[in-house]
Amino acid sequence: MSAMASGNPGRALAGRARIRLAASEILGTAAIMVAYFLLRGIRPPDAEGSVMRSLAVIRFEQQIGIFQEVRWQAMFLPHQNLMAIANWVYAWGHYPVMLVIALWLVVKDPARFRFIRNVLLLSATVGVISYWLLPAAPPRLMEIHGYDFGFQDTVHGAQSTVSYFQPGPFVNDYAALPSFHFGWILLSSLAIWANTVDRYARAGAIAMSAVMWWAVTVTGNHYFFDMVFGGLVVVLAWLAVDALGRRRASPWAPSSGGA
Repeated sequence: MSAMASGNPGRALAGRARIRLAASEILGTAAIMVAYFLLRGIRPPDAEGSVMRSLAVIRFEQQIGIFQEVRWQAMFLPHQNLMAIANWVYAWGHYPVMLVIALWLVVKDPARFRFIRNVLLLSATVGVISYWLLPAAPPRLMEIHGYDFGFQDTVHGAQSTVSYFQPGPFVNDYAALPSFHFGWILLSSLAIWANTVDRYARAGAIAMSAVMWWAVTVTGNHYFFDMVFGGLVVVLAWLAVDALGRRRASPWAPSSGGA
């Protein structure tokens, strides 16, 4: 029996209002993402500068002893099933996962959802500025520009087992620094961790970021430096939004609820 039929019209109205609020929040966030993709995508390509910047990243990683991305990929390439999983995680374990977590959080606590949305917006702004000022080539494109370190393109290449399509205006092959493929999954993990004390959910949040780091690496899409940069941008954006929120009654406090 509905809340209206059982003599509780207020509850039904409140439920519909909550649904409308959640829908408006999600649509507003979607508009932000469209703007982000368009601003990222209209950046004219600078292949030469992007490759030179990536070579600098490689040299830096070599100097500090962490240039292991080729070794990681070579370790998994012979294992077709694992590479199929990596390709799938890269293609479908990013924005769809972010959407699911957004839907969960906007229903659970709209104020906390808005906090995460603001972190997303601030980090996206930093990302767009970086993509315009510091374009960088992903590992998978280095060979076609004459620098063959041994990377293979397993997601976009002819042997790919997934369909990873983006509309033309959204595409910028040299928007590699920072990596939000990792950074925004880290943000999703932080959102889960901060909004539940359920140990399984928190373990899943940690695993989610770890698996994305692995998938991004073995598919040849980012260097470790790109992902560290993406994670750092997200963490600093979180701290900045939290600091700004302290001027008002911030909704952010450790959650005591379940998953």
